[in-house]
Amino acid sequence: MLRKDQKYILMFIFILLGVLTTVQFRSIWNNNKNKPSIAYEIENLKKELEAEIAAGNELREEIEFNTKKKESILKTFVSGNDDGQLMEQWETVKLYAGLTDVKGDGVIITLNDAEEKNPIQVDWSLLHDSDIYEVVNELKKGGAQAISINNERVISTTEIVCAGPTIRVNRNRYAVPYEIKAIGDPKRLYSTFIESPIYSVLKWLEIRIEIKEAKDIEIPKFNGNIDNLVKGVEVVEQ
Repeated sequence: MLRKDQKYILMFIFILLGVLTTVQFRSIWNNNKNKPSIAYEIENLKKELEAEIAAGNELREEIEFNTKKKESILKTFVSGNDDGQLMEQWETVKLYAGLTDVKGDGVIITLNDAEEKNPIQVDWSLLHDSDIYEVVNELKKGGAQAISINNERVISTTEIVCAGPTIRVNRNRYAVPYEIKAIGDPKRLYSTFIESPIYSVLKWLEIRIEIKEAKDIEIPKFNGNIDNLVKGVEVVEQ
């Protein structure tokens, strides 16, 4: 009798375990079914990013339109109040400040992370803000008259800051590859860069580097908020 009771007890336990397993399985299945797939989430994020980029482009176009309108009003005012000398000086000041689109001969440098990760230190295989900063400094030493990073004009107040796997230039984020354009004497810029310490270091780290001389390179003007350039600065009276 005791042995028969044990069989019933064991049978009841197995049935109970089977029911609990089935309920748990169905619960997990329904939860996963109701959750959006990873592909669906990625697609949504992609659409959101495209929408943000489109909105940013619209704002850029609006800023460009208003800037041209302001310049047109200024030209009309100046032309009616002097012999043209003031307007010429204004255009020269804008050129020196990086507030005009420019074109000329120079070099184009393309930088990208190393193809294979460094086994000693993975961080060495990646480009950093300090690397870009050093490259820009070498181009300045080589007599660069205008420089851009991914079409962001480099001016006196331009910041090159690390932002995770990207860098921020003029408050805008960019990922690799980085295209650096420089207008100046092409041969001098080329030799200054390839003979520089930063070039040797990047080559040793197997960072991918392409440099070429080019004609009629176009570098856009600084398109940030001009008011921020002199915010907090006060002219000293002589």
